[in-house]
Amino acid sequence: MDAEIFKDILLAYGKAVGFLTTTIPGLTIGGLALAGLFLFSVWQAARNRSLACAAAGQKLKAGESVAIVGQEIYRLLVGAFAALPALIAVVAIAGTLYAVSDSLARFDELRLNAERISQLTAVVRNLEKRQKVIDVHVASTANGQVSLQLEFFDPSQGDQAVGRQDLTLPGATIYFDALVCNFDYAEIAAGRRVNLAIPYRVFSDQVAQANGIALNLRDAEGVPYMYARSETDVYGIAPEAYHERLRELLQIMDDERSARLTGIVRSVYGSAVHRRVVPGERFSIWIEQSGGLVIKTPRDF
Repeated sequence: MDAEIFKDILLAYGKAVGFLTTTIPGLTIGGLALAGLFLFSVWQAARNRSLACAAAGQKLKAGESVAIVGQEIYRLLVGAFAALPALIAVVAIAGTLYAVSDSLARFDELRLNAERISQLTAVVRNLEKRQKVIDVHVASTANGQVSLQLEFFDPSQGDQAVGRQDLTLPGATIYFDALVCNFDYAEIAAGRRVNLAIPYRVFSDQVAQANGIALNLRDAEGVPYMYARSETDVYGIAPEAYHERLRELLQIMDDERSARLTGIVRSVYGSAVHRRVVPGERFSIWIEQSGGLVIKTPRDF
């Protein structure tokens, strides 16, 4: 038999045994099966006795029915005791097979989890870079309302903007809010940690953070433009695996509880940069390699 087929059989056996011995539905099924076998045995014995009585022209008495139940219980107990050595051997073999199956399942789980962590780590490495994510043009500040024209960038598309958004909100100081995920870099490179940030809303000195305007800087699949990578830019992981794990990573970052359970995420928190704006000015929002947001003006280059 092929080793892989034998392994699959063992794993299926282990799941079945685990279900029957460790879950309420499994224990219920097992108990009902044993009760059914006992009732069938009693019914068969009572039927045979009833047929014998009928052949002798007699009727089965109520007391005899009770005696039949007692006899069947006694017979089953004696049979179980007589077969005890064989039962012990069967249980021992079954237990050994279950232990082997459980060990194989745990090994597979550890291997797959290690592979998953390794791929997530490679994704984080690919995202750990300094880049421009938003160009901001302050179109107007008239009547206490700030009008902004935003352009979003995808590093795989060079300096060509891939998305635009116009928004207006009251105030004079504008805040760009970001979700920051702090990765425990012990899983990635000894002694280091990495922060990844995703800008996701704008608020002001007159608009509360919770009431800010969402930024439309994700593509149709929910991936931030700034995290797009061409196949030639991806390293340390196959491009197909990169995109698959990137989506998983984003789900992790969007759910703090799940993020902490992964084993590579230390914390998830919010961080904002701000600027008092004047009409006509232009500036850019950059993500630093450390994961922080910074505001840069043309004179900073």
